[in-house]
Amino acid sequence: MEILSTAQLHHTAFVVNDLEKTAQQLADSMGIQWGVWTVEPASSTIHGQAAPFTFYVALAQVGDAFYEIIQPLTGDSIYLEHLNSHGEGFHHTCVTYGSLEDLRQARDDMLKQGREMLQSASMGEAGEFYYFAIPETGSILEVLYLDPESFPPTEKTIG
Repeated sequence: MEILSTAQLHHTAFVVNDLEKTAQQLADSMGIQWGVWTVEPASSTIHGQAAPFTFYVALAQVGDAFYEIIQPLTGDSIYLEHLNSHGEGFHHTCVTYGSLEDLRQARDDMLKQGREMLQSASMGEAGEFYYFAIPETGSILEVLYLDPESFPPTEKTIG
């Protein structure tokens, strides 16, 4: 299986210190609406070690994909690492898969290639995600599966 053959572009993500302020500024200037959630993974890793973390996330649909804003809340995460080393800004691109099986196959294929998994998390029945370093482009790729039936409702809307 080619890693991206069944994937769809899902979002481009930015890490910020104040999600609500940033989402409001972008809503005002770009005319987009953000759905906001608090994410508390059931299990998670960072650099291969079990590490609980939580984060605040906002998504705004633009065409067939989304902008995403992330604000780390608790624990160590690659989001917090980014803020500490680079400040606010672009963090990663994400592709999504239509099934958990396809996501796990993509994860396994990337690991077989020797790619470094930076962070992972399970959100129980709602889905899973994995972040990989992509040194060829100096970037991070998130591979994601979300179960639309199990995903929680929006906590807040901005814009």
